[in-house]
Amino acid sequence: MDGINLDQLFNSDQLILGTPFGAAEIVLSLAITFLIAMFIYFVYKYTYAGVLYSKSFNITLVMTALIVNVIMIGISGNIVLSLGMLGALSIVRFRTAVKDPRDTAFIFWAITVGIVNGVAFYDLAIISTLFIAVILVVMSKMAVLEPPYVVVMAHKGADGSEIEKVLDRHCKKVKMRSDAVRGDEHEQIAEVKLRKGGSKLLMDDLKVVKGMGKCILLSSSGEIAE
Repeated sequence: MDGINLDQLFNSDQLILGTPFGAAEIVLSLAITFLIAMFIYFVYKYTYAGVLYSKSFNITLVMTALIVNVIMIGISGNIVLSLGMLGALSIVRFRTAVKDPRDTAFIFWAITVGIVNGVAFYDLAIISTLFIAVILVVMSKMAVLEPPYVVVMAHKGADGSEIEKVLDRHCKKVKMRSDAVRGDEHEQIAEVKLRKGGSKLLMDDLKVVKGMGKCILLSSSGEIAE
C-alpha cells in the first residue's frame, strides 16, 4: 500500500470546497448578524445591573459578532485556511480583564452568533438568541425582587437598642458583620434584607437616631444611598 503523500494532500483541489456565499448572500449574512448583535446590545443594556455601564464594551459585542461572521464566511470553503486561522487565533491572548463574569457570557454569545450566521444557520441564530434573551430578562428581574443590602452606620454615643429597633422594623433579616470602635466613634456594618419599600424608611429613621453621624446603604448591585 502506498503511503499518504502530505504534499499531494494539502495541494489537493478537494480541500478548496468553494463557498456558497455570493455578494448577495454575504450582505444578507452581515445584515442578519448586525440585527441580532444590536438586539444583544439592547438586552445587555436593559439587563445591566452593575455600577458603571460601559457603552464601549457593548459596541464591542456588536463588532465582535460582525468580525467573527466575516471570518467564518472567509474560511468556510477552504479547509487549509480554516486550519491556519485556528492556529493563528490560538496564540491570541486578551489582556483586558473582564470585571463581571456575566460579560464573558455576552462575549461568547456574540461570537456564537457570528459563527452560526457565518455558515448560514440563520434559524438557529434567531431562535437561540430569543430564547437566551428571555432567560436573561426573567432572571435579571428575579434577581432584583429582594436584593441584599449592607448598612454602614457611624455614630457617637447612639443608643444601640434604638438602632436595633429601627433595623427590626424595616428589615426581615439582620446579620451584624462588623462592630468597631475608633476613639469616640462607633462603626457598625450589618447585612440586611429589607421589607418591601423599606430602603427610604430605614434611612430616614436611622438619620433621626440621637448621635447618628453617617449612614450608608449599599445594595448588591452597587447602588448607594446616604
